[in-house]
Amino acid sequence: MNTGPMRALPLAGVRVLDLSRLLPGGVASQMLGDLGADVIKVEEPGLGDYGRLMPPLINGMGLAYLATNRNKRSLALNLKRASGQEVFKRLAAQADVVLESFRPGVLERLGVGYPQLREINPGIIYCAISGYGQYGPYHLRAGHDLNYLGYAGLLSHNREGHALPTMPATQFADIAGGALPAVIGILAALAGRANSSKGRFVDVSMMEGALSLMPLLAATTLNTGQEPAPGAGHLNGGLPAYHVYETKDGKAITLGALEPKFWSTFCERAGRPDLLALHQPTSGEEREEPLTALRALFLTKTRDEWVAEFGEIETCLGPVNSLSEALQDPQVEALGTVRRADYGPSGEFGTLALTPHIEGVPFEVRHAPPTLGEQTREILLASGYTEDDLTRLRDDGAIWWP
Repeated sequence: MNTGPMRALPLAGVRVLDLSRLLPGGVASQMLGDLGADVIKVEEPGLGDYGRLMPPLINGMGLAYLATNRNKRSLALNLKRASGQEVFKRLAAQADVVLESFRPGVLERLGVGYPQLREINPGIIYCAISGYGQYGPYHLRAGHDLNYLGYAGLLSHNREGHALPTMPATQFADIAGGALPAVIGILAALAGRANSSKGRFVDVSMMEGALSLMPLLAATTLNTGQEPAPGAGHLNGGLPAYHVYETKDGKAITLGALEPKFWSTFCERAGRPDLLALHQPTSGEEREEPLTALRALFLTKTRDEWVAEFGEIETCLGPVNSLSEALQDPQVEALGTVRRADYGPSGEFGTLALTPHIEGVPFEVRHAPPTLGEQTREILLASGYTEDDLTRLRDDGAIWWP
């Protein structure tokens, strides 16, 4: 584990109080931690983040927790106790960012929501990740990634024709619709605060974030009055030149020959110059001829044979890798996306570097994913509490440490 100085990290000196649980907030705060922020993971004593116990486990810690909680310190704090609320307010007075993922209004009722915290710290940036946003008819509804995708209309397009929508391969609403907008909003608010000294409220709706992942389909629907059928939009199955095809060995390749120059090169090299004029069919019937021809063509060779033939030729053709293949792909290796890091008691752990490549910013694991309450004493003593204070707070049920 790299425990050296973090002066090169752009968020060094920024303190984040992370009240979130599970995936969206976990990914967001881990990205902030990877960029140098001091992330204090505030957890309920006795239970903590639910991800800790979700199987499969490594040395008693859930894989989901280990994958999303490096570069954080854990504080076990009971916000249902008045003394615990006072501790949180004291920490918030010294913090830059609060991140939470409760349903709207929960922390306000506990006296530690944005209205209360900005009275203490006008510069606080408060980011709330929720399923449906802070207002509107659904704002108090329960939900998970799959529900948000369903409401957003994304799931209905995750299929071909009239087939039942398929389960997504990853949590699009949680990560792309929740975690990433949260990080963008927090960073934007931090930049704005540098000029105004004022904090901001950042409202992240995962349903809204999922909907925003479909700008092209939405633009077509909004401006023509016609929603493309599932699998028939230009970039999700409507163009033979931009499609997924099965190969001789039962695997698949991707063809992304959108531009005429790529399509022309592909048709000539594949020995099908007769398909040149069928690059952008204008109707469903018109696209059946090139689709049928290309399906038959790609079944004549294996996936790797097609990639070997076209990989270095400008046609935008590539393999459909398994995840195991992708993790070992030479381009992934060259970028250093996959890392193996010392995760303390959990040993060496394989993980992904989630932040973009920023000049002078190394990938460091300053803190392994913490055990529940591991740094409670360390954090509170550094915040001005005495040993007697900690004993009193622990006896009151406000804090805990192992």
